[in-house]
Amino acid sequence: MSDFSGKIALVTGAGSGIGRETALFFARAGARVACADINPDALDETLGFIRQKGGDGIAIPADLSTPEACEMVVAKTIEGLGGLHHAFNNAGVAGSFGDRLWDADGIHRTLSINLEAVIWGMKHQIAHMVGNGGGTIVNTASIAGISGNVGTLDYTAAKHGVVGFSKAAAMMYGPQGVRINIVCPGLIQTGMTTIEGRPITEAGLKKLSPVTGQMGEPADIAEAVLWLSSPKSKFVYGVALPVDGGFSIN
Repeated sequence: MSDFSGKIALVTGAGSGIGRETALFFARAGARVACADINPDALDETLGFIRQKGGDGIAIPADLSTPEACEMVVAKTIEGLGGLHHAFNNAGVAGSFGDRLWDADGIHRTLSINLEAVIWGMKHQIAHMVGNGGGTIVNTASIAGISGNVGTLDYTAAKHGVVGFSKAAAMMYGPQGVRINIVCPGLIQTGMTTIEGRPITEAGLKKLSPVTGQMGEPADIAEAVLWLSSPKSKFVYGVALPVDGGFSIN
């Protein structure tokens, strides 16, 4: 694991699952971590785990469905910890399915959290990083961001948007010292793990993790995020990295 001592990392969706695990990984590697999530109790628990291991950070309760909230999270990170070197834009919600497939409110929330929060968060993260020596940003997409064969309509659209926006931003801001990449989790054991709201079946496992036939763990994604955030990946720009048990082979 790379050494992030003296660095400040922001993780959204840090109250559970991939976000919590990645926040803990950053803290164990020496970073101070700003943890943002809509659930304040879950955030406090994450921060408690960080401090139990001798780490340091702050909790920022936030519903990232508005541009103002995204700006606030970045501002509180800089104010509370003194800067920002690494951002992991990971907050997300499941898509609309079943009778809600074409529900306007559901689609709007899926897009606002899964795509627009990434865009507005990056606006302020990049502005700070460009003026302060650079940094890294990793955005959570999904295998639904590189395939149309999994995920609901709105979720797939949002995650494809994350990939496209991130690639364009990587080209634009890489020369200014901000290195941007994307992680595309496959089937990971988290509270959101369902197929269109239903539990995963054996057939679903074989489809989504054809090599392993198993779910991945949040730590599998955290390892990838820290690598993409570290100098070990210094020649990597705008990559949508699948971590998916072989789903993207075909």
